[in-house]
Amino acid sequence: MQSTGMDFDFSHLDLTVAVNLVVALAVGLLIGLEREWRKQGQGDPADGEARESRIGIRTFGLIGLVGGLAGVVAGKAGPWLAPAALLALAILLISDRRQDAKGRTTGLAEDMTTLVAALATALLGLLAASGATELAVAVAVVVVTLLYLKPTLHRLVGRMTETELKAMVRFLVISLVILPVLPNEDYGPYQALNPRDIWLLVVMISALSFVGYFAIRSLGAALGCLATGLFGGMVSSTATTVTFARMASERPKQGQMLATGVVLANAVMAARILVVAAVLAPSLAMALALPLGLAVLTAALMVVVMWRTGQNGKVAGESLSLDNPFQLSQAVKFALLLAVIQLLERFLSDQFGTSGVLILAAIAGLADVDAITISVSRSAGAGEAMSALVAAILLAAGSNTVVKGILVLRAGGTFARWGVAALAAMAAAATLGAVLQQIYL
Repeated sequence: MQSTGMDFDFSHLDLTVAVNLVVALAVGLLIGLEREWRKQGQGDPADGEARESRIGIRTFGLIGLVGGLAGVVAGKAGPWLAPAALLALAILLISDRRQDAKGRTTGLAEDMTTLVAALATALLGLLAASGATELAVAVAVVVVTLLYLKPTLHRLVGRMTETELKAMVRFLVISLVILPVLPNEDYGPYQALNPRDIWLLVVMISALSFVGYFAIRSLGAALGCLATGLFGGMVSSTATTVTFARMASERPKQGQMLATGVVLANAVMAARILVVAAVLAPSLAMALALPLGLAVLTAALMVVVMWRTGQNGKVAGESLSLDNPFQLSQAVKFALLLAVIQLLERFLSDQFGTSGVLILAAIAGLADVDAITISVSRSAGAGEAMSALVAAILLAAGSNTVVKGILVLRAGGTFARWGVAALAAMAAAATLGAVLQQIYL
């Protein structure tokens, strides 16, 4: 074909570089959008930063592009170019000084948030140029969120007490400092003790305590208990029961309200067993549907009754207030108890083998239901009798319920009466469902 003289050769263009530069520009525009919005006074009227910031969406877009270009050119000009460009940009931003509407001479350095955001934008542009575009965009979204939530974050910090701050610092220490350095290896008899797994339970129980504390504080006692029970049951219904039992010991007059959280968490546990079984062994899930379905329905009815009677009476007319969201000693004791139970489970497995599945289910259920549910569900396709598998899971759930009943009883008062009654009703419903399953299905 004869050339027309107007053909263009794009073979020398690197589209990857072009895409990275576009992402670098987009990152700057994204962060600049929030700064421009606040600059024009659309944010909190009491926010002085909204009036003082002088750089907006265009400047931030260019800053992101500068970072991207520095990263691209540095690959050919040398590794020194990118740091030099960032240093020059920082000096330019810091040295800029102008007069505001009131005649005061101010500099961008006095608007520390915008200055740091600008430097972060340049670094994100450099990150996008390196090819990590998804990470650059994700971090940019986090930056915009932090900038936008400034008034909210200030209000939250202003409402935080010294006790809450100390508790948060301690939680960060056990979760972000201690947990990562613990060995993730098995030790002891039967290699049953894993330091990181044991400490992870401590972190999880402490985290649930924080969830319950701040949910109750933000949503009120009643809604906070329900929210904590719902989300806590998705993680660990046993740990959630421990958390509510501690709260009930501190505020016995709120026992009925706290018991609703325990019942809801256990309803979520039963539903979670069904979901896990349905994913791994649908036939097993069908066999469990009637007993566990009746247990969930019974728990739902109990929650409604406890909610209505508790709300109508305002539960002794007292609001629920908690003093400390962080009880490390209780979390450590419970984690050590679970470690001992896990050691016993390994011992029985070694002594009885697969023939002791019911004994193993009962022992494993004392600590956790998910592990035995996964193990039994995987056995469903290996020729194991369905009735034995159903009995193993129900026995594990029953032994787990017994442990929770003991924890609830130790707290005493209204919490124990309502909690034990609801757990017993769930167990009776599941037993009835299992009997009906054997007779009619």
